[in-house]
Formats: sequence, structure tokens, C-alpha cells
Amino acid sequence: MSQATAEKLMSVEEYLAFEEKSKIKHEYMDGKIFSMAGATRKHNLTTTNISTELNLQLREENCEVYASDFRVKIRDGHNVYPDVAVVCGEILTESNETTLLNPTVVFEVLSKSTEKRDRSDKAEDYFKLDSLKDYVLVSQYRVRIEHFSKQKNNEWNLKIFEDLEDVLELKTINCKIPLKLIYLKLKLTSLKLVEKKKKNGK
Repeated sequence: MSQATAEKLMSVEEYLAFEEKSKIKHEYMDGKIFSMAGATRKHNLTTTNISTELNLQLREENCEVYASDFRVKIRDGHNVYPDVAVVCGEILTESNETTLLNPTVVFEVLSKSTEKRDRSDKAEDYFKLDSLKDYVLVSQYRVRIEHFSKQKNNEWNLKIFEDLEDVLELKTINCKIPLKLIYLKLKLTSLKLVEKKKKNGK
């Protein structure tokens, strides 16, 4: 989760030097830094579930899965820490391998403090990143996943999942993740399941 700080504007070089010494992570956008506050239990569980399943399915592939400690440069002047990032093929980094340049898939687990940026500033820049093929927003409060996938014409298609029986398919990296595994141990009830029970009179 991120919170904007009241510090003066920083150059990219100042930000990287500051970040190297800081005890907490900060995202950076056009001179402003955003502190990454501690995540909730549900946020951590969701992130762990996603990265675990991706690692299992990609263990024999030329892909790597990174958790939230690996910085990603979306564009010049915009550095973030996605909850989960996947890169397949050649891995491009800078700043002594502390910053990834070419993620293939990015997951963001939404929180009250980050959702606005995840849907606006970050999404806008992510959609312009050549390497990115899938951008996935995951709610930690209810069963809801928004999957943005890049099409051949470079337009983005949105598919929404709200049922624990649904399966998120990432064709780019040949992965299929059941929502019930993404939300494992979170004890969330899908809206569609509630509707089915009502229709059945249960």
C-alpha cells in the first residue's frame, strides 16, 4: 500500500540513492515519492497465493516470478513495486539489477490506498509498456479479478471474474489459475455463489 509523502520533488538519481538507504520501499513518479505502507493479512495471503501458483506452473519454463520487493521501471520517471511480476525470455534490468525493465505480466492486489493509482497513473503507463502483455487487478475484499490483456492491435481487452469457480487464463505465459487458489484461505464468498444459493432457496 502506498501513501504520498510531503517531501520536495526528487530527481530519479536522488530517488534511487534515497531508496537504497531507506528501511521502507517507495514508489516514484515524476519527482514525487510514495511510501509503501504495511500490507494487510488478506493482501499478503493473496499475493503469496498468486506467486506460489505461478512459480509451480512456470518452474520448467524460461520465466521468473518476482514478489513485491523487485522494482519495475514502467517508463522514465515512473518506478513502482508491483505485488507480483513475471518476465519470460530475456531479463532486462538496470541500477545494479535492482530494477526490472521488461515485465511480461503484472498483478496488483488492490487496497484502499493504492486502488486509485493502480487504475489510473500506473495503468496508463503500464498499457504503454511494450513488454507487458497482461495487467491483472485483484480485489482482496471480495471475489473480483479484472484481467487486462493486450491484443494483436495493441488495444487492451478487459475480462472480469467474480466466481470462485472461474479460471484466470494467461495465454501469454500459458498459465491457468483457478480463482479458488488465488483466494485460498481468505474465506471470501463469490457474489455469483450467493446469487445461486438465493435462487435455490438456501
